[in-house]
Amino acid sequence: MGHSLTIVTNVGSMLWPASIVNIMHTLGWTMTETIFTEGMVVIILNVILSGRWQLRRFTRELTFLIPYSILMQLFADAYRMVGIDQLNFWWRLGLDMIGLTIAFLGFLLYQTCDCCFHPHDDLTIILKRRVNAQFVQWFNVLLPVIIIAGCTLYNHHMYAIHVGTLFGLLLQSRITGFFDRHVSCHCNM
Repeated sequence: MGHSLTIVTNVGSMLWPASIVNIMHTLGWTMTETIFTEGMVVIILNVILSGRWQLRRFTRELTFLIPYSILMQLFADAYRMVGIDQLNFWWRLGLDMIGLTIAFLGFLLYQTCDCCFHPHDDLTIILKRRVNAQFVQWFNVLLPVIIIAGCTLYNHHMYAIHVGTLFGLLLQSRITGFFDRHVSCHCNM
């Protein structure tokens, strides 16, 4: 719900969802097709980097990826249907902040539940083991920025990068930390 809201407001998404939106516009695909295809590429990369095929890991990643790619599209369509993308900037900015906050809470909850993982999360774990945490931090910033820049050169337009992106980058750890202290402790899964 949260990432779809930030995409529809077009006032700033986090870097990976923003890169997906830019790829989507470059290829002319739906959001579902783009998210699923990009996720499958990351799953294959995870298999290559880990050096082995693990059915459990693959199943957990698909368990996340399939509904995520479909629900992102459905929520975005619903938000557009009610006209969120047509609101003035200040309303969209407020909704973008709400969307980012929902996305951060969602991230914390599915990490806490430990039942499925976004392929990027597994990629992060694999890279931390193979390289180090500092490399992963730079990787998770630079790769989506490179993707966005390449798509922008092709499209002559950048999507989903705005003030909300800066808000997300600066406050994600604080908001997630708040939810970790006050919400995840009540999750007994």
